[in-house]
Amino acid sequence: MSQKIKRRFQNYLINERMQLTLTFQFLIISVIFTIFIGLLMFFVIWPVVKVYIPPALVSVMIQQLVSKLYSTSFILLLVIAGFSIIFTHRIAGPVYHLERTLDRLLDGDDVNLINLRDGDELQDLASKINQIIVYMKQSNQERLAIV
Repeated sequence: MSQKIKRRFQNYLINERMQLTLTFQFLIISVIFTIFIGLLMFFVIWPVVKVYIPPALVSVMIQQLVSKLYSTSFILLLVIAGFSIIFTHRIAGPVYHLERTLDRLLDGDDVNLINLRDGDELQDLASKINQIIVYMKQSNQERLAIV
C-alpha cells in the first residue's frame, strides 16, 4: 500500500537552482511578451483615444495608466513566479527522487520501487526504472540460486 505524501510549502524548492532558473526564464518571457502586447496596443489604440481627450488631461492620463500598469504587472509577476515554483516542483521532486534511487542502486543498495505522488511528472520514467529494479532483483536472486 503506497503512503500518501503531503506537500508542504517549505518543501516546494527541492532543486533550487533548476526551479529558480526556470522560473526566472519564464518571468523574462512573460515580461517580454507583456511589453510587446502593451506597446502594440498603445500604438494601435492611443492615436484613436488621444483625439477624444482634452490636451490638458493627456499627461495626467498617461501618468495614471503607467502607474496602474506597473502595480498590476508587479502583482501579476508575483503570481506567475508562485505558479512557476509550484509547476517546477512537479518536475524537481520526481527528478530528486529518481536520482536518489539510482544513486542507491549504483551503490549496490537494495532499493524499493519508486512511488511518485499523484500529479507529479515523469511517471512513465519512474515506471521504466521500476522495471529495471525488478529485473535487477530477479537477476541477483537467480545468480544467488546458482551459487
